[in-house]
Amino acid sequence: MTAYFTVYGYDDNPRTRIIKIVAAAEAITLNKSLVVPRKDISKAAYMETFPLSQGKTPALEGPDAKITETIAIAHFLSKLNPKSHLLGYDGTLTHEALVLSYASFANQELLQTLSRWFLPLIPGFTDPPPYIYDAVEAGKKASLVLLDKLEGVLDGVEWLVGESPTLADIFVAVVLSRGLQWVLGRQWREAHPAAMAHFESVRSWKPVKEVIPEFTLIEVEPPNVQPAKVVSGMN
Repeated sequence: MTAYFTVYGYDDNPRTRIIKIVAAAEAITLNKSLVVPRKDISKAAYMETFPLSQGKTPALEGPDAKITETIAIAHFLSKLNPKSHLLGYDGTLTHEALVLSYASFANQELLQTLSRWFLPLIPGFTDPPPYIYDAVEAGKKASLVLLDKLEGVLDGVEWLVGESPTLADIFVAVVLSRGLQWVLGRQWREAHPAAMAHFESVRSWKPVKEVIPEFTLIEVEPPNVQPAKVVSGMN
Protein backbone atom coordinates (compact mmCIF):
# COMPACT_ATOMS: atom_id res chain seq x y z
CA MET A 1 0.00 0.00 0.00
CA THR A 2 1.24 3.50 -0.82
CA ALA A 3 -0.93 5.14 1.85
CA TYR A 4 0.45 5.28 5.36
CA PHE A 5 -1.58 5.03 8.53
CA THR A 6 -0.83 5.71 12.17
CA VAL A 7 -2.12 3.45 14.92
CA TYR A 8 -2.42 4.93 18.39
CA GLY A 9 -1.93 2.50 21.26
CA TYR A 10 0.76 0.38 22.89
CA ASP A 11 2.31 -2.98 22.11
CA ASP A 12 0.96 -4.92 25.10
CA ASN A 13 -2.62 -3.82 24.47
CA PRO A 14 -4.62 -6.70 22.93
CA ARG A 15 -6.77 -4.46 20.74
CA THR A 16 -3.72 -2.64 19.39
CA ARG A 17 -2.10 -6.01 18.72
CA ILE A 18 -5.14 -7.09 16.72
CA ILE A 19 -4.88 -4.03 14.46
CA LYS A 20 -1.16 -4.58 13.91
CA ILE A 21 -1.77 -8.23 12.97
CA VAL A 22 -4.48 -7.25 10.48
CA ALA A 23 -2.12 -4.68 8.93
CA ALA A 24 0.67 -7.26 8.72
CA ALA A 25 -1.65 -9.77 7.04
CA GLU A 26 -2.75 -7.19 4.48
CA ALA A 27 0.74 -5.66 3.91
CA ILE A 28 -0.36 -2.25 5.16
CA THR A 29 2.30 0.01 6.64
CA LEU A 30 1.48 1.33 10.10
CA ASN A 31 3.29 4.11 11.92
CA LYS A 32 2.95 3.95 15.68
CA SER A 33 2.02 6.64 18.18
CA LEU A 34 2.49 5.53 21.79
CA VAL A 35 -0.58 6.02 23.98
CA VAL A 36 -0.89 4.23 27.34
CA PRO A 37 -4.00 5.62 29.04
CA ARG A 38 -3.63 3.88 32.42
CA LYS A 39 -0.03 5.10 32.68
CA ASP A 40 -1.08 8.60 31.57
CA ILE A 41 1.22 8.50 28.54
CA SER A 42 -0.11 10.88 25.83
CA LYS A 43 -3.67 10.37 27.10
CA ALA A 44 -4.73 14.04 27.06
CA ALA A 45 -3.44 14.69 23.52
CA TYR A 46 -5.00 11.45 22.32
CA MET A 47 -8.41 12.38 23.69
CA GLU A 48 -8.19 15.77 21.99
CA THR A 49 -7.56 14.06 18.66
CA PHE A 50 -10.16 11.32 19.22
CA PRO A 51 -12.74 12.78 21.64
CA LEU A 52 -15.18 9.86 21.30
CA SER A 53 -12.51 7.32 22.23
CA GLN A 54 -12.99 8.08 25.95
CA GLY A 55 -9.27 7.43 26.24
CA LYS A 56 -9.52 3.85 24.99
CA THR A 57 -7.06 2.55 22.42
CA PRO A 58 -6.51 1.86 19.58
CA ALA A 59 -7.36 4.50 17.01
CA LEU A 60 -6.30 4.83 13.39
CA GLU A 61 -5.44 7.93 11.38
CA GLY A 62 -4.56 8.16 7.71
CA PRO A 63 -5.64 9.63 4.38
CA ASP A 64 -9.30 10.59 4.77
CA ALA A 65 -9.58 8.25 7.76
CA LYS A 66 -9.82 8.93 11.47
CA ILE A 67 -11.31 5.86 13.12
CA THR A 68 -11.84 4.58 16.65
CA GLU A 69 -13.26 1.23 17.84
CA THR A 70 -11.26 -1.93 17.19
CA ILE A 71 -13.76 -3.80 15.04
CA ALA A 72 -14.32 -0.76 12.82
CA ILE A 73 -10.57 -0.33 12.33
CA ALA A 74 -10.00 -4.03 11.64
CA HIS A 75 -12.90 -4.11 9.18
CA PHE A 76 -11.57 -1.02 7.39
CA LEU A 77 -8.05 -2.44 7.03
CA SER A 78 -9.41 -5.82 5.91
CA LYS A 79 -11.36 -4.12 3.12
CA LEU A 80 -8.58 -1.71 2.17
CA ASN A 81 -6.18 -4.28 0.73
CA PRO A 82 -8.01 -7.62 0.89
CA LYS A 83 -5.24 -10.07 0.08
CA SER A 84 -5.71 -12.38 3.07
CA HIS A 85 -9.51 -12.76 3.02
CA LEU A 86 -9.84 -11.81 6.69
CA LEU A 87 -13.59 -11.37 6.33
CA GLY A 88 -14.03 -14.89 4.95
CA TYR A 89 -12.34 -16.61 2.03
CA ASP A 90 -15.52 -17.18 0.00
CA GLY A 91 -16.48 -13.49 0.17
CA THR A 92 -20.10 -14.14 1.08
CA LEU A 93 -22.17 -11.87 3.27
CA THR A 94 -22.87 -14.83 5.55
CA HIS A 95 -19.20 -15.50 6.21
CA GLU A 96 -18.50 -11.81 6.74
CA ALA A 97 -21.32 -11.60 9.28
CA LEU A 98 -20.06 -14.71 11.09
CA VAL A 99 -16.53 -13.29 11.24
CA LEU A 100 -17.80 -10.02 12.68
CA SER A 101 -19.99 -11.83 15.19
CA TYR A 102 -16.99 -13.73 16.58
CA ALA A 103 -14.93 -10.53 16.61
CA SER A 104 -17.70 -8.76 18.53
CA PHE A 105 -17.98 -11.65 20.98
CA ALA A 106 -14.25 -11.57 21.67
CA ASN A 107 -14.05 -7.80 21.93
CA GLN A 108 -17.23 -7.08 23.87
CA GLU A 109 -17.98 -10.24 25.83
CA LEU A 110 -14.79 -12.25 26.33
CA LEU A 111 -12.34 -9.38 26.86
CA GLN A 112 -14.74 -7.38 29.02
CA THR A 113 -15.44 -10.42 31.20
CA LEU A 114 -11.80 -11.48 31.50
CA SER A 115 -10.76 -7.92 32.33
CA ARG A 116 -13.01 -7.94 35.39
CA TRP A 117 -10.74 -10.73 36.65
CA PHE A 118 -7.23 -9.80 35.52
CA LEU A 119 -7.24 -6.02 35.13
CA PRO A 120 -7.51 -5.12 38.84
CA LEU A 121 -4.62 -7.52 39.53
CA ILE A 122 -2.11 -5.92 37.14
CA PRO A 123 0.59 -3.94 38.97
CA GLY A 124 2.23 -0.73 37.82
CA PHE A 125 -0.69 1.48 36.76
CA THR A 126 -0.72 5.17 37.65
CA ASP A 127 -4.48 5.12 37.04
CA PRO A 128 -5.49 1.62 38.14
CA PRO A 129 -9.01 0.22 37.90
CA PRO A 130 -10.87 -0.16 41.19
CA TYR A 131 -9.88 -3.22 43.19
CA ILE A 132 -12.73 -5.00 45.01
CA TYR A 133 -12.07 -8.56 46.12
CA ASP A 134 -15.61 -9.81 45.52
CA ALA A 135 -15.76 -8.15 42.10
CA VAL A 136 -12.55 -9.91 41.03
CA GLU A 137 -13.95 -13.23 42.26
CA ALA A 138 -17.16 -12.62 40.31
CA GLY A 139 -15.12 -11.76 37.21
CA LYS A 140 -13.16 -14.98 37.60
CA LYS A 141 -16.31 -17.07 37.94
CA ALA A 142 -17.94 -15.45 34.89
CA SER A 143 -14.73 -15.81 32.88
CA LEU A 144 -14.39 -19.52 33.57
CA VAL A 145 -17.99 -20.15 32.54
CA LEU A 146 -17.54 -18.21 29.29
CA LEU A 147 -14.23 -19.90 28.55
CA ASP A 148 -15.80 -23.33 28.99
CA LYS A 149 -18.40 -22.36 26.38
CA LEU A 150 -15.63 -21.23 24.05
CA GLU A 151 -13.86 -24.57 24.56
CA GLY A 152 -16.98 -26.32 23.30
CA VAL A 153 -17.21 -24.09 20.22
CA LEU A 154 -13.54 -24.67 19.35
CA ASP A 155 -13.63 -28.45 19.83
CA GLY A 156 -12.62 -30.04 16.53
CA VAL A 157 -12.31 -26.66 14.78
CA GLU A 158 -9.11 -25.34 13.19
CA TRP A 159 -10.51 -21.99 12.03
CA LEU A 160 -13.73 -20.41 13.22
CA VAL A 161 -15.09 -19.41 9.79
CA GLY A 162 -14.13 -21.30 6.65
CA GLU A 163 -10.81 -22.98 5.94
CA SER A 164 -8.36 -20.15 6.66
CA PRO A 165 -7.66 -17.59 9.40
CA THR A 166 -9.95 -14.59 9.61
CA LEU A 167 -10.59 -11.67 11.93
CA ALA A 168 -12.62 -14.11 14.03
CA ASP A 169 -9.53 -16.16 14.85
CA ILE A 170 -7.33 -13.11 15.40
CA PHE A 171 -9.76 -11.52 17.86
CA VAL A 172 -10.47 -14.70 19.82
CA ALA A 173 -6.84 -15.80 20.11
CA VAL A 174 -5.41 -12.38 20.98
CA VAL A 175 -8.09 -11.75 23.60
CA LEU A 176 -7.48 -15.21 25.06
CA SER A 177 -3.76 -14.41 25.18
CA ARG A 178 -4.51 -11.60 27.63
CA GLY A 179 -6.00 -14.12 30.03
CA LEU A 180 -3.08 -16.48 29.43
CA GLN A 181 -0.69 -13.65 30.23
CA TRP A 182 -2.22 -12.76 33.59
CA VAL A 183 -4.53 -15.40 35.09
CA LEU A 184 -4.90 -18.60 33.03
CA GLY A 185 -2.07 -20.81 34.21
CA ARG A 186 -0.81 -24.19 33.12
CA GLN A 187 -3.59 -26.04 34.96
CA TRP A 188 -6.25 -24.16 33.00
CA ARG A 189 -4.41 -24.68 29.71
CA GLU A 190 -4.15 -28.44 30.22
CA ALA A 191 -7.89 -28.61 30.92
CA HIS A 192 -8.80 -26.71 27.70
CA PRO A 193 -7.06 -28.49 24.80
CA ALA A 194 -9.38 -27.15 22.08
CA ALA A 195 -8.89 -23.52 23.05
CA MET A 196 -5.14 -24.01 23.26
CA ALA A 197 -4.97 -25.84 19.91
CA HIS A 198 -6.76 -22.92 18.26
CA PHE A 199 -4.49 -20.45 20.03
CA GLU A 200 -1.40 -22.34 18.85
CA SER A 201 -2.68 -22.35 15.26
CA VAL A 202 -3.19 -18.60 15.34
CA ARG A 203 0.09 -17.75 17.01
CA SER A 204 1.96 -19.89 14.46
CA TRP A 205 0.44 -17.92 11.56
CA LYS A 206 3.09 -15.71 9.93
CA PRO A 207 1.41 -12.28 10.43
CA VAL A 208 0.94 -13.03 14.12
CA LYS A 209 4.54 -14.14 14.55
CA GLU A 210 5.69 -10.93 12.86
CA VAL A 211 3.79 -8.78 15.36
CA ILE A 212 4.15 -10.96 18.48
CA PRO A 213 7.23 -13.20 18.25
CA GLU A 214 6.60 -14.54 21.76
CA PHE A 215 3.50 -14.63 23.92
CA THR A 216 3.86 -14.48 27.70
CA LEU A 217 2.05 -17.37 29.41
CA ILE A 218 1.69 -17.39 33.17
CA GLU A 219 2.47 -20.65 34.93
CA VAL A 220 0.35 -20.29 38.07
CA GLU A 221 -2.84 -18.32 38.60
CA PRO A 222 -2.04 -15.30 40.80
CA PRO A 223 -3.78 -14.71 44.13
CA ASN A 224 -6.62 -12.23 44.38
CA VAL A 225 -4.77 -9.41 46.15
CA GLN A 226 -4.58 -5.70 45.42
CA PRO A 227 -1.41 -4.73 43.49
CA ALA A 228 0.75 -1.74 44.32
CA LYS A 229 -0.06 1.51 42.54
CA VAL A 230 2.72 3.48 40.82
CA VAL A 231 2.75 7.18 41.65
CA SER A 232 2.47 9.38 38.56
CA GLY A 233 5.87 10.43 37.27
CA MET A 234 7.66 7.49 38.95
CA ASN A 235 7.01 4.78 36.31
